[in-house]
Amino acid sequence: MRYLSWLITLPLTVIAISFAVSNLMPVQLSLWPFPFFVEVPAFALVLVTLVVGFLLGGLTVWVGQHHHRKAERQHQSRADKLQKELDALRAGTARDVTLTKVS
Repeated sequence: MRYLSWLITLPLTVIAISFAVSNLMPVQLSLWPFPFFVEVPAFALVLVTLVVGFLLGGLTVWVGQHHHRKAERQHQSRADKLQKELDALRAGTARDVTLTKVS
């Protein structure tokens, strides 16, 4: 798995660096109702857009999986409670068995 990660990461890094070096020219970024504009390198505009899209996609998935995480917490809480109850019952029966053997 570690090699697969490197196999994917290294070419993507080389492509991103090549893209950044090839697109150093400034691009004007303006929003219509506002009178100002910002000049940024073309690679910065594209890479920032990709990163923001990645983060928004991750946030969307995280919010969409809320009900699964909530159900897992409830099931884990119930399992912990039942395990404590089982341990208490086993401890109680062990005490009963030792008391009966001594008598």
